[in-house]
Amino acid sequence: MTPKKKLVYTALVLASLPFAILGCLSLAAQNTVRVDAGLTESFEMSESGLGSIQRWILPERRSISRIEIHFDPIEPLKNMTVYARMSEDNWRIVKAVKTPVRKSPYIIRSPLVTDAIRVVLSSSMGRIDRILLYGSAPKASSE
Repeated sequence: MTPKKKLVYTALVLASLPFAILGCLSLAAQNTVRVDAGLTESFEMSESGLGSIQRWILPERRSISRIEIHFDPIEPLKNMTVYARMSEDNWRIVKAVKTPVRKSPYIIRSPLVTDAIRVVLSSSMGRIDRILLYGSAPKASSE
């Protein structure tokens, strides 16, 4: 293959790449919806008194692919650990963040099936204002 031909083929591939990416993103966005309807929140101080534990409970188990954590960026979140409930007393770590989080919303992409999310902040700085959960649309009942 001559260098000119190779250059033309490379240019065509690079020119079509953005269209392929945008096409895939639109397909992924169509299947992702908010699944946090009926979410209830609880808040408590940690045993040390320096941090907090916030819990969000869904009315039923849902498939979740993205968690958005919204907070006031003036007070960054420090030493944050996000958990998902797998069963009654079994919590799995979804993400542990040791460095300060300064950008809101903080987005975690992790596929899981759960009915509750727990966030533990082991620092007195920062508080989560709200959490949004995105995932697969619930299946319609066949009645």
